[in-house]
Amino acid sequence: MRVDPVTLEVVNNALVGVAEQMAATILRTSYSTVIREMLDYSTAVFDLNGRIIAQSCRIPIHLNSMSRSLRTTLDEAIPIEEWRPGDIIITNDPYKGGQHLPDVQTFLPVFAGDELVAICGTLGHHLDVGGMRPGSYAGDAVEIFQEGLRIPPIKLFEEGAINERLFAMIEANIRQPAMTIGDLRAQTAALEIGRDGVLDLIERYGVRTIMDCLEEAIDASEGRLRDRLREIPDGEYESSYFIDDDGVLDESIKIVTKVTIDDGSIHIDFTGTDSQRRSPINATLSSCESAVYFAILSILDPSIPANYGVYKPIEITAPEGSIVNAMPPAPVVGRNAITHTIVNSLMRALSEVIPERITAAYYGMSNVHILAGDGGNGRDNWIFFDIEVGGWGARQEKDGPDCYSQGIHNLANTPIEMVEATYPLRFKHYELIPDTGGAGKQRGGLGVRRDIEFLDQSGSLNTQFDKFKIAPFGLFGGKDGATGSMVMNPDGPEPEDLHSKTVNHPFKYGDVFSMRTQGGGGFGTPEERDPAAIERDLREGKISVDSAWDSYGLKGS
Repeated sequence: MRVDPVTLEVVNNALVGVAEQMAATILRTSYSTVIREMLDYSTAVFDLNGRIIAQSCRIPIHLNSMSRSLRTTLDEAIPIEEWRPGDIIITNDPYKGGQHLPDVQTFLPVFAGDELVAICGTLGHHLDVGGMRPGSYAGDAVEIFQEGLRIPPIKLFEEGAINERLFAMIEANIRQPAMTIGDLRAQTAALEIGRDGVLDLIERYGVRTIMDCLEEAIDASEGRLRDRLREIPDGEYESSYFIDDDGVLDESIKIVTKVTIDDGSIHIDFTGTDSQRRSPINATLSSCESAVYFAILSILDPSIPANYGVYKPIEITAPEGSIVNAMPPAPVVGRNAITHTIVNSLMRALSEVIPERITAAYYGMSNVHILAGDGGNGRDNWIFFDIEVGGWGARQEKDGPDCYSQGIHNLANTPIEMVEATYPLRFKHYELIPDTGGAGKQRGGLGVRRDIEFLDQSGSLNTQFDKFKIAPFGLFGGKDGATGSMVMNPDGPEPEDLHSKTVNHPFKYGDVFSMRTQGGGGFGTPEERDPAAIERDLREGKISVDSAWDSYGLKGS
């Protein structure tokens, strides 16, 4: 039965509101800075087939994979017939639809009387889930078993009764149990808020109307994306892009991206992409799919409601055993090196046909750094997890934003004041780096320098960075953005350059860790840049006089 357009629009927006209420609950009740400040979590509402219907404005790389995780749970672990009111299922298994072990997902069924009508879901990146290294980022892991606690789909609550033994098992395997269990309880509390929101809608409109709305919402989003695809000339478009290395072997990793558009459908083929590695740089199929879905929707029409319907016109070929579809027991915690590179590669492939909708390459990596202290002066052991961002690529009519989180991970900045009040750390520098954006008619965004002084007695550093060797590319004559770098004690007598994927580097009191992030690529030739824009960049310190000479011939100065 067709739902009238007004009711459909009201219900769709109300379901998005339910997802946002869940997100607000997690924000208010979470413990770690990873979730509370960096906002590394997501919430959504699903239908009974595990298809995403409505989502909060959070992390696309999470939300695009939650459907696969839920559908795998329903198909292989806990059939829908076994779900009961008050159940909450938990999982983080990358090979069961997840992405990496720190991303813990929870799902709760919504019953209207005896009828199951929807499922609410949450995903949070947890500060630590065990494994070889603090923060569960082990750059030297060679199999997933070294990366932390792997949880297959299992009931954390059963008909409202807490599974105390499962909570105890999780708590016994992690380094920061108070924060991690607190964040997990925030996720489960949000599920109950989501359930109540869906039931309020059912009370107002009835079960049948809500169920019909779910189906029509998917059909509407599918139709809109197919219409956008038909605006692009049918054909094949190809690109390749690279990851610096896997942290073990000093050789680049190639991702081949072939795009075929044919009458309202799009096929992304990764055949020819390099094989998976014996290091934690691999991506599972769910991570690969998430990156593709994000890129296609953001390029074609980000205003389309992001439900399961937008996935249906997209076909993905990702060969098993490749770096974009790794097979177990490959470690996967650093999968963001792959997903960001997929997005940039897709942008370049489509730039030849829809340049007005494309940007040059952005910084291209979730620059993860984990500082951990061994405790001292009466302190407990501690872990500080953060991600730094860089410059966006320029587009046809605008410069790239400076030091701004790109949409695939959509993270917030962790306030310096909060970090210094929580951890024995002090920030020495936090500033944009001139000349890091690629020159062009439109300039790439700037990277950032961030220096952190270590104030505990001893500790360690683990990082997952990339694009230290392979620069974010420019387009249509635009120059590449700057590559990243990391230095220990940059202003001391013996500064030490660090590898992008540093493993267990020791800290002592007073050491300073300095990161310099990547700039975005330029768009169009530098000779085309408006002289007024060059003068503005000079005034604002975004380019130096030397760069103005070298890149623009000091045009207009």
